[in-house]
Amino acid sequence: MLKLGDSSQYTFKLSKNGEIIDADRGFVEKMGYDLDSILSATIYDLTEDSGIKERLESGGEVEVVGVDGESYHLHLYSDGEYVYAYDVSKFCEVLRSIYAGVWDFYYGLLFVDEQKRILAANNTFYSFTGLERVEGKKLHDVFPELSQSVDEILKRGEGEVSVKINNRLFHVRVKVREVSVLGKRVYEVLARTLTEEKVRNLRSIFDDFRYPVVALFADEIVYHNKAAENLLSEVDLESVKGKNLGSVRVGDKEYLFFKIAKDGVYLFVEDLDRVLRGLEEELVQYKLSFENSVDAIIIVDREGTIIHTNPAVKLHGYTPEELIGRNVFEFIHPSHLEEVNKAVEEGRGGKFRRMELRIRDKSGSLRWVEVVGVPIRTSDGEVTGGILVLRDVTTRKELQQKLVESEELYRTLTENSHSGIYVIQDGELVYMNKATQDYTGYTLDELRKEWKKVFDRRIWDEVERAVNDALSGKVIQTFSKYYTKSGEGRYASFVLSPITFRGKPAVLGNFIDVTSQVLAEKKLRESEELYRTLAEHSHTGIFIIQNDKVVYGNEKLREILGYTIEEVNSLEHPYKVLHPDFYDKVVERYRARERGEEVPNSYEVKVLTKDGKEKWLKVLASRISYRGKPAVMANIADITDLKEREEMLKRLNLLLRVTSVCSREISQEKTEFKILSTVRKHLERAGLEVAVYPYEDGLILAGISRGLDEEKCEKMAMEHIDSDEIKVEKVDGKEVLILPISNGRISGVIMVFSEKVFSEEEISVLEAIGKDVKFAFKSLKIEREKEAALKVIMENLSQFEHLADRLRNPLAIIKGYLEIRENFSFDEFAKRVEEQACRIENILDELRAREIVTYEMKKLLEG
Repeated sequence: MLKLGDSSQYTFKLSKNGEIIDADRGFVEKMGYDLDSILSATIYDLTEDSGIKERLESGGEVEVVGVDGESYHLHLYSDGEYVYAYDVSKFCEVLRSIYAGVWDFYYGLLFVDEQKRILAANNTFYSFTGLERVEGKKLHDVFPELSQSVDEILKRGEGEVSVKINNRLFHVRVKVREVSVLGKRVYEVLARTLTEEKVRNLRSIFDDFRYPVVALFADEIVYHNKAAENLLSEVDLESVKGKNLGSVRVGDKEYLFFKIAKDGVYLFVEDLDRVLRGLEEELVQYKLSFENSVDAIIIVDREGTIIHTNPAVKLHGYTPEELIGRNVFEFIHPSHLEEVNKAVEEGRGGKFRRMELRIRDKSGSLRWVEVVGVPIRTSDGEVTGGILVLRDVTTRKELQQKLVESEELYRTLTENSHSGIYVIQDGELVYMNKATQDYTGYTLDELRKEWKKVFDRRIWDEVERAVNDALSGKVIQTFSKYYTKSGEGRYASFVLSPITFRGKPAVLGNFIDVTSQVLAEKKLRESEELYRTLAEHSHTGIFIIQNDKVVYGNEKLREILGYTIEEVNSLEHPYKVLHPDFYDKVVERYRARERGEEVPNSYEVKVLTKDGKEKWLKVLASRISYRGKPAVMANIADITDLKEREEMLKRLNLLLRVTSVCSREISQEKTEFKILSTVRKHLERAGLEVAVYPYEDGLILAGISRGLDEEKCEKMAMEHIDSDEIKVEKVDGKEVLILPISNGRISGVIMVFSEKVFSEEEISVLEAIGKDVKFAFKSLKIEREKEAALKVIMENLSQFEHLADRLRNPLAIIKGYLEIRENFSFDEFAKRVEEQACRIENILDELRAREIVTYEMKKLLEG
């Protein structure tokens, strides 16, 4: 059976148990599926056909169903290793591409499968029949007349049928050839109408024939050559029809005619009697059994035109009718024409000889024939033609040529072979080729009687036994180390076969030096062991993924993810370990990389470990070939700590910027309440939640972030209001940093909440904020004390002025008494002065008390 097409056109590539290994994306999408889901399915998932298992083993057709319920017909074909499924509806396209060169062939072509379903028809079929598209229809539905005979025709390979097309009846000859297209048995049906075929044959034979030829089919002229054009205008064909032989007059000429084919082909000759008489004389003279000869006998006229043949010409593919009228020289290979022309001239002179030459048979093939030529003479010695006897000697010539070529071929192959070839006979080395000499360093004479010395002496018995086993008829295959003349040890694979050499039994040895492969395999094993050791002890995770399955993973990978390789492969996809935010993008990159497309080699992803933890990984991926197929190898490093550190540094940087602004602003606030509110506002800008409480004769809420539980926060504040210790506690899954604030008169608590764990650096920054708040509180206290002192001083200054005025009064009185002291007695004068002195003393005492208070205020302000 002829096999056509190739397996690359498959719709599905399946394993022997039906697993889908590969698929045509366009067909999968037409069924309504996506490629990923199909590649994780089996053919059993797509069909309800109970015979699918049998068809996977022996081939055949199966029906699969799409998502929308539409069915598709697939043909299954196994090449021994895989099973290929082909879309039957696509066979028309496949056949059209295979038969592209003959799709417009002048014969109609139909392709029919075992179910008698038409797979394809060529353009000639459609143009001749005028039918609409017939692909997919049953043969007997298109041509009901074939319902009874189609099986017999397909079985026999040929036949003639009558079919009715558009109310026209056609007699058609069909030839059938069985071919295999993508593993499917297909019948190639070549159809041609008998009339057209016959006319075409007549044209090829008689168009240039020098005698008039006319063909009558159904009493109508369907063909005539150029030589018959004048004859037809005058001849009465009614006198010719139905006769095998006769004569007819045309003008002043008498034509003899005879039917040269049963279908009404007539040859007209002016002087046929003369030709036939010459032939008869020669046939009698040479006593030829014309009709029964196994050799082809051809009778030609003087110009070499064939006028008659015996049935033996069928050996060359022709019928006698197909040869009559053609010239023998058109069948002869050009390289022989000069020799043939020389032989013809010699024949005309009465000399004839045998010769061997090549002719072209009906199929176009060249065949060797032995030719004997005999001239045909009339009784007066005139040469009127010739008899050629052809004996096919192609087989003999081919055998002779093959023998010569075989000897030359094997001699050339042996001497130019890269394999060592040698022959051992009667215990001696009787032949070895150049490669054997090059490998061993020995000549034939050096090894003739001591050929075993190329092997280790300890295995000589085994070598002898292998040679004897080969002599007994066995083919021995073995592997061994051998030694060159220089003592170098090398490795080879040997095959020993029994042969007959120069008429005696011998052993043919053939060996291939595999030293480089052995050493390479050793290095490969060492290299594989080295890289496996490196991979297994790597500080990074290493894995290889191929066809959406992890085919290798080291111990570090299992340590990072917490999954075994089997557990990863049991997921919907191995990359399902990725965080959902990264899955689609990473899978898309993986598949693009496996296809050979350019994608980034390095990137960062987040994964979810088996215990539910989030980890950040740094990935370095590259495309490799693993066991002969594309794959992707990835090297991963756990950078979770680094990412967390980066995140912490970002938070810390933000916190430093916020607290810097906060420190400047709280230094300008005038109340403890505003200071705490400012702290809350800026810490919230850093992404933190804050609750602040000042305390003065009771706890007061100065501010709280949205989402915090006010009751819980107040309770915590009360617990720590009297403490000077900074604490970190865990509340409702959040970390809480508690900063107590105190300045003596007013104290307070700042509570900072975070989803993240506070780093030491963050605690230090927040502790600094607490110190700034304490300092601001203290500054407010000092500012208030300074204001109080200034108030006292101002009051004292005012009192000093008042006391001064009070001192002036008694002094003025005393001064007045001094002016009028003559008017008083000394005692009275002294009494009055004493009274004013007492007033002055009281005023000075009060002034002294004010001075002490002012001095204290001065010390306070200076402090």
